[in-house]
Amino acid sequence: MSAAALGLAVYGVYLLANGVGLATAPNLLLALLGLPPTEEPWIRVLGLVAGEVGFYFLFAARKGIASFFQATVYARGAAALVFVVLVALKAGPFQLLLFAAVDLLSAVWTHLAIRRKRAA
Repeated sequence: MSAAALGLAVYGVYLLANGVGLATAPNLLLALLGLPPTEEPWIRVLGLVAGEVGFYFLFAARKGIASFFQATVYARGAAALVFVVLVALKAGPFQLLLFAAVDLLSAVWTHLAIRRKRAA
């Protein structure tokens, strides 16, 4: 498995874990982040979607779908930027910066791995 594929696989596991947690025990994860509990069904829907996307990441990593690798770099970078903007505008809790950091670091990991492979 290439370094880029490994990066996607790790991120996929992260998404799957978050997805399962949000779908099955959302208030436990919210409490770990210092956020208030909710009874809204949408957080479980978000968990389902996050889990699905995590599966896509794992599938693409295993199959070595390089074009997907590159697309995720842009998407995760954009997500990190949006999280930072939401916090800066006080439209989201500061805990979003944790998600921004994971997205940005994982995008950089994948980007650098792709560059190294092209240079080789």
